[in-house]
Amino acid sequence: MSDGYLSIEHGRVRLGNQLVPGTLVSMEIDGAVRFDSAEVDNLSGSKKTPLGWDDSIIRLEILLGSDDESNCYEKLSQLNQIFKGIDNNANPNIYNMANSHAIARGVDQVVFKALKSSESNQDDVIYASLAFDEHNPPTIPPEIRASGQKTTAENSTPQVQNDAVVDAAVTEDPDMPFSQGFNQGVS
Repeated sequence: MSDGYLSIEHGRVRLGNQLVPGTLVSMEIDGAVRFDSAEVDNLSGSKKTPLGWDDSIIRLEILLGSDDESNCYEKLSQLNQIFKGIDNNANPNIYNMANSHAIARGVDQVVFKALKSSESNQDDVIYASLAFDEHNPPTIPPEIRASGQKTTAENSTPQVQNDAVVDAAVTEDPDMPFSQGFNQGVS
């Protein structure tokens, strides 16, 4: 389930139905291989075994400047409210990607993971860094259904050999007491 789209067009970022204040400066997508490290006896270091891929991380750098409508602190407050937004179940929002760069990297859904802000004493601007984690919900494999083969009369009757019933689960072993008792009960 999704709570809208993360779209990036012409320097503007939209999360769901809300326009993120500020101007997009840059976008970065990280991907990495996940390793399992194991210590090897009598050797220094560890052996790394690749296990798959970590979820991608998308970082957006946004410039929050002051203008006639609002100052940079009001814009940061608005961005913080978007960051702390939740869905109907009080979970962080999940967004579908509507960006060619992210889709080319195979990122379909993201969660707004982190918001970092910084400023200097040189200007009236706040730099906001938005981090999104790729959302890969666990997939549950479909149930394995019964084979659907019908039982025929030929398959349902036990096989008879020398007037004795042969059971596939019981094999004859003259040294085993169970086999001896079973054979006495059959005859």
